[in-house]
Amino acid sequence: MTLFYVAVGDAGQSGPEIGCGDSLVATQTGPEEFTNQVEASMAALLADDNEELGGSGLRNALAASDLEYVTSLVDGDVVTVELEGTVSSGGTCDDPRIIEQLKYTAMTAAGTGEAEILVEGEKIEEVLSSK
Repeated sequence: MTLFYVAVGDAGQSGPEIGCGDSLVATQTGPEEFTNQVEASMAALLADDNEELGGSGLRNALAASDLEYVTSLVDGDVVTVELEGTVSSGGTCDDPRIIEQLKYTAMTAAGTGEAEILVEGEKIEEVLSSK
């Protein structure tokens, strides 16, 4: 499975550039057996409550959040993922890190070009903007 983590201050050198001059970096997990790749990938990402990925220097902006996968749906080139729980952001720079970690992990698992992440039925961008 491919999970995405943040290279803080990397300015797009190691992967797609996201807010505050960070990069999103794809990481690979060991072989897994699953029936729904989106569910397996999202559940693995959300279950990781470590702030850093081993000794890699990559950051997990989702570490303080308490989210669980509920369901997902692929419609054309868009995957919609529904989560439940609470999002905890460390501030302005953490918001895009959280959003993009979730979106890129979902898009890669689903093989789509776009992702919409819902938390308790509300778009993740709106959930974070109201904090």
